[in-house]
Amino acid sequence: MWQRKSERWHFYVLGSSGGRATQRQTMCLYLPDRTLIDAGNIFTLGRERLLQIDHIILTHSHLDHLVDIPFLIDLVFSLRERSINIYGLPQTIESLRKNIMNWDIWPEFGSIKLSLTGEFAINYVEVFPEEEFQVDGYRVLPVMSNHTVPTMSLIVKKNRRGFVYTSDTYRNPRLWQLIEEDKEIKLVLVDVSFPSYLSSLASASLHNTPKTLEEDLELVKRKDLRVYAVHIKPSYEEEVIKELKSLGRPVKPILGRRRLAV
Repeated sequence: MWQRKSERWHFYVLGSSGGRATQRQTMCLYLPDRTLIDAGNIFTLGRERLLQIDHIILTHSHLDHLVDIPFLIDLVFSLRERSINIYGLPQTIESLRKNIMNWDIWPEFGSIKLSLTGEFAINYVEVFPEEEFQVDGYRVLPVMSNHTVPTMSLIVKKNRRGFVYTSDTYRNPRLWQLIEEDKEIKLVLVDVSFPSYLSSLASASLHNTPKTLEEDLELVKRKDLRVYAVHIKPSYEEEVIKELKSLGRPVKPILGRRRLAV
């Protein structure tokens, strides 16, 4: 039988940095038309597209990955008819509700009903490592990252083609072995926060440097895999980019908004 040809599709990097600075925004990916991964730079979408967002997948609880959620809910509350689904590890959802949506910092919109329909403004959805779930036509497989708080890397697929977003991570051989074995994965967005001379800081905070990325990439023999560096700290961009150019395989930095084909 003929095997159905896989169809290419696109997603958008809305924010790609490990901090905020002039022309630099924190991590946020847009899967058209209704899904976001992390919430570090939501508002670049514009009001009309923001009203369509029904799903936000949070990789972990650090502020740079969820900072825009309170303001998004505030903006669209009176116009929405459906809950916004926020997906995350149980620890991530607990941290968001305890530390942000706690009535002290911001209202707990998970307990407030939309005026148009009576549905709750937020619906929290717990997801678990190695258990695939589906969001708006995308298949999403969480794999545990190597970070200071519970964090999930994501394998996102559609039409038998996919990408990996490592989110914040230090060395993670398990993930790279999966990438090597799964030929449907076409590209990887990987955390490379610090230059290698800051290895002590990187290992303490559990973020990659070009050196630790290079060690993980030794597990990948595939030549067809595209690798992009994200979450570069704005203070160290020039140094990290210079190191990336000297690696044994191409690793392209993403420093702003970008449309990527899968």
